[in-house]
Amino acid sequence: MIATPSVEEFQGLYGPFQVSELVLQRIWLKAAFDTSRMKDDEGRAVELIHSGDWNRLAGPDFRNATISIGGERISGDVEIHFSARDWRGHGHGENPNFDNVVLHVVLYPLKPDDPPTKAQSGEKIPTVSLLDLLWYDLEEYASEDSIVESTGVSLESAVEFLYGRSAEYCRRLLSEKARERWTIKCGFARKRIERLGWEGACHTKALEILGYSENRIPMLRVAAAVSFEEFRLDPPRLESLYEIGGDMWTTLGSRPANYPRLRLEQYLNWVRENPDWPNDLEKWASKLSVCDPSASPSTSAFRREVDMPRLKRELGASVCSTRVGGSRIDTLICDGFLPLVSAQAEVPLFNLWFHWNVGDAPEGAISSLRKLSVLESRRFPRANGWVQGLLKLRAAHEDRSS
Repeated sequence: MIATPSVEEFQGLYGPFQVSELVLQRIWLKAAFDTSRMKDDEGRAVELIHSGDWNRLAGPDFRNATISIGGERISGDVEIHFSARDWRGHGHGENPNFDNVVLHVVLYPLKPDDPPTKAQSGEKIPTVSLLDLLWYDLEEYASEDSIVESTGVSLESAVEFLYGRSAEYCRRLLSEKARERWTIKCGFARKRIERLGWEGACHTKALEILGYSENRIPMLRVAAAVSFEEFRLDPPRLESLYEIGGDMWTTLGSRPANYPRLRLEQYLNWVRENPDWPNDLEKWASKLSVCDPSASPSTSAFRREVDMPRLKRELGASVCSTRVGGSRIDTLICDGFLPLVSAQAEVPLFNLWFHWNVGDAPEGAISSLRKLSVLESRRFPRANGWVQGLLKLRAAHEDRSS
């Protein structure tokens, strides 16, 4: 029997949005939160050693988890809910299938009148709340390219929808979808700045992007554990940073240049050589108000008009101290810098973001755009916006099919 996950509605950036309990389960599975500050309802430190085996059938959400509570190592099952009251509401206290649950994980903080979580035997089960431990708002965790979603992206549904249509239609639709994605990215960036401050938001996003898809979560652990101020005033040792990620680091499928130690060292050198880089990013951004003219007839024309190669050279030297190069600096600019500076300075930068060079695109994205005749060497070379539009269109079709 397959379990049916609960769904709750929240107020998001652009109105109400629904989140399935599956999002909370993915957050727990990937330990995608600040585990170092986790405490149970009695104030005891809780260490997550092994998330457990994700159970998509009836019964507890995770089997065979290993945790430590107040220094005592415990193995058993874990159940995930939005609120503490859901345990009793779902009848788990009378269900023998939940007798081996050793931890109740909920989103919301416990209220004084919440009933204690108890097994059928009457034994109290420790409860932890995730809300104050999350790195992002729940809406961002639930987005189509969040750190808890699968890193494998199939563009098949989007390409299938566009196949056979004119190049002009494809470009128009992908431009519309890219603008939707840009608006969402800027909204998330604005909330991140509000929560972490400008330097904290820059620091967190830079480390996350340097982690690539495989190591974003351990990089976020590093950002949460060691502030930008600490990096700047008392640079930590490389090995101490690596230890923060624990056994979450992965080198599977990575080229040597992407190994986590090398990326951590890269950021250490970046901050060492430019300890004021977030402020320099703001200064670089102050020149961009004239770099977003009304829609140009083509990507090539836009790039000539704003002298994009010069902008990239200036940023690489003045902000990143030439420590980031290749496609990674384009990803850093598109996914990190431009949404952040647009939110901070309230500068319209959609066209610059759209026509910027493609960073680390999903496999098959460029060949799909060629197949659809969207790309044209003289006027429409590969650009970030076309890939972003494909990703948004894919997400829209997946939402519809589910």
